[in-house]
Amino acid sequence: MNRRRFLRTLLLFPLPATLGCGSVRSLFRGNHSSPPPAHAALSANASLMEIFQVVNANVGKIDSFTTTNATLSGDGLFNLKGEIAFKRPGLFRLRGSHSMTGAEIDIGRNNEVSWMWVGKSEPKAIYYVRNDQYGACRFAQDLPIDPNWMIDAMGFGELNPNLNYEGPSPIDNTHVELRLKEQTAAGTKRTRVIVINRVRGLPASQRIYDQYDSLSVESRVTSYFTDSAGFTYPQAVEIRCPKENDGKGMNVHINFGTPVLNQLDGANSHLWMMPQYPGYPPRDMARMQ
Repeated sequence: MNRRRFLRTLLLFPLPATLGCGSVRSLFRGNHSSPPPAHAALSANASLMEIFQVVNANVGKIDSFTTTNATLSGDGLFNLKGEIAFKRPGLFRLRGSHSMTGAEIDIGRNNEVSWMWVGKSEPKAIYYVRNDQYGACRFAQDLPIDPNWMIDAMGFGELNPNLNYEGPSPIDNTHVELRLKEQTAAGTKRTRVIVINRVRGLPASQRIYDQYDSLSVESRVTSYFTDSAGFTYPQAVEIRCPKENDGKGMNVHINFGTPVLNQLDGANSHLWMMPQYPGYPPRDMARMQ
């Protein structure tokens, strides 16, 4: 199977993108959120180190996350019921199902492997790859939704102070931008752009550009929730893949529902087991040609 055909089999959401290519400022207009705090978590001239400290202190308050009443939606996508869980540093699971058709999607990562299953994929298979082979696996790198990136995409990503970020650069009165030049295990260069909401002290958006400075994927927080204790965290995100669906784009909105925080422990190991679906044999992406 060639890479192009492989991608077509895994496009769960073959949709035109609903976001245009406007300025970065337009990404933050019209977000439905809980009221911002009275005082900004980060000053307008906050240093890079201050941003590291505040953002990591805030997202670090959430060691684990689980919800059974999330929703996944988009043009042509009929409100899948979502179950999402993660536990730091890298355990992740997302399952989507429909009341009439049953299970539709299963994406996950445990300490050994990452996988993606789509009920409508052809040929029928559970695609997986060992984590130590993920970075160099061409097929895994081309997945429209990357299990390794989803904690960041949901707005809970930590910043690594050991990396050489550029910035911060102000975008508007509320947001600042950090840039990071990266190289994948396969040797491909890319740029990661992280936008921080300095009022809330939380990640607001993340964009990844390929070696040609073309946008590959973007996620942005579209709303926040503040609990009774005054702690604020992301409530919903939008993920956009402009190159998918033969260049028409793919756009998915995920509302987290009512998550439970910091309650996962060793008794929840079943969440991180790669699933088995009858009629869908496991297929190692590292061995695909």
